[in-house]
Amino acid sequence: MSLALLTTQPYFADLLLYPLEHEIAYSEALVEFEGTDFIVTPACYYSTVGKVSEISRWSHCSLQRLVQASKLSKELDKPILVTGGNFLHDPNANYSQKAFDLLFDLGVPRKNLILVAKGVDTASEVESIKSYITKKNVILVTSATHMKRASLLLSEHCNEINIFPVDFHSSGSLAPYLKIPSVSAMRRVEIALYEYGARVKYFLFS
Repeated sequence: MSLALLTTQPYFADLLLYPLEHEIAYSEALVEFEGTDFIVTPACYYSTVGKVSEISRWSHCSLQRLVQASKLSKELDKPILVTGGNFLHDPNANYSQKAFDLLFDLGVPRKNLILVAKGVDTASEVESIKSYITKKNVILVTSATHMKRASLLLSEHCNEINIFPVDFHSSGSLAPYLKIPSVSAMRRVEIALYEYGARVKYFLFS
């Protein structure tokens, strides 16, 4: 089987994603998060292109991160650090301001929204909130593939990190199966390879 054909197999995508998404145990029990000081949810993406409805501008990963962060904030009455700078297609649009507005619309009170309008990648976002999180306990809400790398960056400053992964691209089952070739499998392989590359970069330059 050629490598190109292999990347179209959903099971191959599952094998690549499994170590990224299921390597860290986590709990959804709120009692685990009671000592939290802040909720951290790194930026994903918001489209500024075209004439589409506001909700359609949000990427899937952004919506999952922000909706889950809003739920935790309302349930625990804890503040969210809203990060992300001007990295969108429209250089005048700020990701964190868009995220702030969505979180407010989702019912998070202003007192629990801390706007930190900086950061173009995970490392610079963490750097931008360093003054808040140093020696503090945080909940990290981010995509499952992104969790390990984001946790490592936060661990340089935080006292304790509780994780809440979202935006899974694999089920966690490794039982073999065969399906017809799939474009979505190729996309999942791409997501996995991107994160493996990002981790290599982190370990080489950190």
